[in-house]
Amino acid sequence: MSAASAFLARGGRTLAPLAGLIVVLVAAAITTPGSFNADVLRLVLFQIGLIGITAIGQTLVLLVGGIDLSIGAVMTLATVIVASTTNGADSALLIAVVLALLAGLAVGAANSALVQLRSVPPFVATFATFVLVQGIIVAWTRGAPSGAIPDAMRWLGIGRLFDFIPVPAVVFAVLAVVVGLVLMRTTLGRRVYATGANPRAARLSGVPTGWIVTGAYLASALTAVLAGFVNAGYIGYVDAGLSRSLDLNSIAAAVIGGVALTGGKGRIGQTAVGVVLLAVLLTWLVQLGAGAGAQLIVSGIVILGAVWLQSGRFTLSTIRHLTRRTTTAERG
Repeated sequence: MSAASAFLARGGRTLAPLAGLIVVLVAAAITTPGSFNADVLRLVLFQIGLIGITAIGQTLVLLVGGIDLSIGAVMTLATVIVASTTNGADSALLIAVVLALLAGLAVGAANSALVQLRSVPPFVATFATFVLVQGIIVAWTRGAPSGAIPDAMRWLGIGRLFDFIPVPAVVFAVLAVVVGLVLMRTTLGRRVYATGANPRAARLSGVPTGWIVTGAYLASALTAVLAGFVNAGYIGYVDAGLSRSLDLNSIAAAVIGGVALTGGKGRIGQTAVGVVLLAVLLTWLVQLGAGAGAQLIVSGIVILGAVWLQSGRFTLSTIRHLTRRTTTAERG
């Protein structure tokens, strides 16, 4: 592929999510004129924060060639730990947070161990831990989670900066900037990309690929725990059903933005664009009265479109070929 063709392909992958966001915004303005009032905008910003936090961890895993399907389970586990340990008491919040973080790290370590030590495909490994964690939660709570969320944690979900911007959106923005700088400006970031692009070559070059992969899964688990805290602070109680879609949404946001499922390609900035697009799209569907099934269908279609754009060969040579065929047809 020539330099011009590679530039065009990268440009297409970058502009496609932005074009999609513009289309969704225009469609929302036409079909639901009230989509841009203050309450809806705050809901969109909250969705951006919640989805974005998990999408950052998912992006790191995707960059090293993996995938994490255990995010929703880790979120629920963190919420259950906080609720059952504190029972609404602020005094016990610190120990609950520590326990939740340790539990998340344990899940991340299990994912990494299955993938690296037992060579289990990431999809299977993380789905297995998802099922295991869900089973532990059901056995622990007997299917009826109890306890309460401390008031001190509520600000993480319902707090606002300047009385308008939800705290989760601010947390996501800070994480995105920090992780983006690490990936783009540090040796660690270059090693992440090298591990995902070609693990064998990276390993022969002295990159500790095992630790890089482990770090990615641990980071994904920690962002899932943080998202669990945000979700708990927002709704004020334990509800496993509200975090189940975050596995799909975190993957969708990254892939829509242009992060490759094959590893080694993508930027946090692309994930951020995908997060905004997905949040606006889901909020618009809610405004239209679409149910959970319709939302999943639309999300699936968007993911398929993003994957098609990634795998398509939309290059300069393709355009030349199509132009040549059109010219020949006109002459004939």
